[in-house]
Amino acid sequence: MKLTGSQTLARLLKAHGVEYVAGIPGYGSWTLVDALQSAHEIPFIQVMQEQSSVHMADGYYRACGRPMAALLPTATGVSKALGGLACAYAEGSAMLVISGGQLSHLPGTDTTQDLRGAGAAHPPRTLKARLVTETAADLPTLLRAAFSTMVSPGPGPVSIEIPVAVQAQSVEFVAASVRAASARFNTPAQQIAQAAEWLLKAVRPVIVAGSGVMMGDACNELLAVAERFCMPVLTRANGKGAIAEDHPLAGGCVGRSGSPCANRLLAEADLILLLGSELADFESRGLVIRIDGDLARSSRVGQVELGIEADTRSALAALVASVSAPQHRALALQRAAYLKHMTELRADWEARLDNERADESSPFIVQRPLAELRAVLERDAIVVVGTGSVGDAMVQMFPVFFPRTHLSSTGFGAQGWAVPAAIGAKLAMPARQVVCVVGDGDFLQSMQEMAVCVMHCIPVLFMVFNNSGYSSLRDARAPHAGRYTGSEFNLPDGKPYSPEFAEVARSFGLESWRVEHPYQLSPALHKALNSKGPALVEVMISRESRGALDAFSDDVP
Repeated sequence: MKLTGSQTLARLLKAHGVEYVAGIPGYGSWTLVDALQSAHEIPFIQVMQEQSSVHMADGYYRACGRPMAALLPTATGVSKALGGLACAYAEGSAMLVISGGQLSHLPGTDTTQDLRGAGAAHPPRTLKARLVTETAADLPTLLRAAFSTMVSPGPGPVSIEIPVAVQAQSVEFVAASVRAASARFNTPAQQIAQAAEWLLKAVRPVIVAGSGVMMGDACNELLAVAERFCMPVLTRANGKGAIAEDHPLAGGCVGRSGSPCANRLLAEADLILLLGSELADFESRGLVIRIDGDLARSSRVGQVELGIEADTRSALAALVASVSAPQHRALALQRAAYLKHMTELRADWEARLDNERADESSPFIVQRPLAELRAVLERDAIVVVGTGSVGDAMVQMFPVFFPRTHLSSTGFGAQGWAVPAAIGAKLAMPARQVVCVVGDGDFLQSMQEMAVCVMHCIPVLFMVFNNSGYSSLRDARAPHAGRYTGSEFNLPDGKPYSPEFAEVARSFGLESWRVEHPYQLSPALHKALNSKGPALVEVMISRESRGALDAFSDDVP
């Protein structure tokens, strides 16, 4: 069967399991979009800004573990999306980025929207690989390479450029040319045995789990290791959900916005089992065992005594198998007092949070509406969290119970990420509740994507915390200069400025509510969650509210 290069691409994307392509058509990509639509191969999701297509694919992958594709119009679209690609690369999020290209005889001649005259290399830490198609016959091989690369250990974005001439070429399409990529490799038995020996001898061991555990579908194995070795599980912000946060061995999140309980356990640990994560921002007195699919990918790890480059899932399963039943029983007795200590620390922290969750102030402190949101959501709901003080509070006090249900951009700190990422998460998991929890400053950078929800009937709930500014920047700036320039939204007379986001959402076609008092919270959230389409709840927050509550305790030994 003869197909054009564009039609071949559409068939190959479908064969590789791609369910959606998001983007904006443009010069060099018209036939690609037409091939997706005319054959009804894959739905095309039109976004309002190029970078949003990348953030959307990022949220999609994090929610379900399957790659989505983003289509960008030649160089201008790719250049606008670089921040989104850097975010996805930092978080280990796989996606295929497709761009059209100039006519084959024109590249590098500074024609419209061609940047190759200035150099074709992509910026570092944005893509795992950049592929360029020379002929339509190369597409099956290149797509196999792209999907194999993007989902291999240390997943990330891969781009493929398809010049206009290649899109128009006629080629024989053979369905058998598609085969699934494999991302597994052998587990080093000697290093696993060494790790098990150290874990058995440790007095106060902890596990620190990051996004790599979820990206590697290793959460069941993580729990099995924790239970087998009788040790607490701490998570980084991007690892929230790797263990249910009401599990007896869950010690909370570590980091600047982590809990005092988790940070103290980390400071006291004599051995840290670091899984798919980084640890550079901590002073550790204990030995560090690091298991990761790509040890060289991150430089923000600090000193590691034992590095194991392996598939996380297989490595953890091997650790579980290395402990006998008598050894497990002995560990349970030896570490009973240690685990009781963890339980007491966690109880003290929860008591502190209960006071914040019950606060009746108006405007609100951040913790109160978040507690109300948790109370009305289903247990497996997905929350997509923006950066800043709201994100800090979510990390610290908003419990989640399943993998891939707390999505954030903490590794890169991308403003404007949460709104399109939430749309991607809903596309990936349509049966789940999906809530985008975001501050007003973050929301202003991508709120135009609400239009995508309306045009494509995607029922996401946007919960916007409005304090008329970038509160996290405000808190960081004040100690240095005593002023808030550039971090508050003010009128010339100094009064706070803010759009009425509920009204803005209505103009986009969403149902919306503005909440100023505690008694309004629960009814508004219930109505929004029961809406048949996208909805927005605007919550008025005090400028004095803080996201993270003294995460680093002064009495940590």
